Amino acid sequence: MATIVLVHGAFQGGWVWKWVAEALAERGHTAHRPTLTGCGHHRHRPDPRAGLRAYVDDITQYITDEGLIDVVLVGHSYAGLICCAVAEAMPETVGRLVLVDGVLPQPGKSFADMGGCPFEKMLAEHDAGDGLVRPWPLPSFGVGAEAAPWFQQRLGLFPRAAFTEPYPEASAPCAAKRTYISCIPAKNPMLRAMAARAGAEGYEMHALMSGHCAMIAAPLELAGLLHSILKGAAAATDAQSDLPPLDRQLLEDMRRQLHWTCCRLAKGEEIQAPGSRSGIQTPGCGE
Repeated sequence: MATIVLVHGAFQGGWVWKWVAEALAERGHTAHRPTLTGCGHHRHRPDPRAGLRAYVDDITQYITDEGLIDVVLVGHSYAGLICCAVAEAMPETVGRLVLVDGVLPQPGKSFADMGGCPFEKMLAEHDAGDGLVRPWPLPSFGVGAEAAPWFQQRLGLFPRAAFTEPYPEASAPCAAKRTYISCIPAKNPMLRAMAARAGAEGYEMHALMSGHCAMIAAPLELAGLLHSILKGAAAATDAQSDLPPLDRQLLEDMRRQLHWTCCRLAKGEEIQAPGSRSGIQTPGCGE
């Protein structure tokens, strides 16, 4: 099975991938969930000097120190920038790049450059001083009401430099297989634009009915989709008979959830998904 490195987005830590990593391990994969400098369990010591380059170094060093090969690199949201740069820096090590509602880079431009004036305004509104930024409003993460308190108490400050440091000029195109998972329905214009770009740039496209932080809102569904993608059977209905019973049940649960959601959307009702087997609700994307 696969060696998977799961990289978290802004304000979070490796903890955000806990449930996905456990579900992947049950399917035979080896899942790593490193934490970036000053984040997660290091959030009591945030580092305002850390930027995109430092985070890229965090992940490349982690992969090197762990002696990982043929890595499936999965990045969520802001970590799309990190993982794209790592894949470019380690072409012989990273075999597949998967972005989950991830931000795609533009060489020479920062996250803030791509976000434009609306994002610059949000940065100013969440300025915590000393080069640090407070977490965005909780609804933007799309984690659902049940998980919100647990999620919020684990968020930490994030360096402004991470948003303003330009993406490096790539020496060569990314050689890894590229996959993009779009969490739908996405209300954030920047995320919608990123999904459209990914499709136009040749990423293998998949959609997941979930809030933006699918690792919390729909961890079993996300793990199941990642597993299926790695098996090359995400869209092959005739391959379902080869799946273990757990995966067949998971796919059946996802079908029922999608049918339920489509019915509610057709009626013009607000989406508040029924509890999944994980006990976590799956709302629409809060961004």
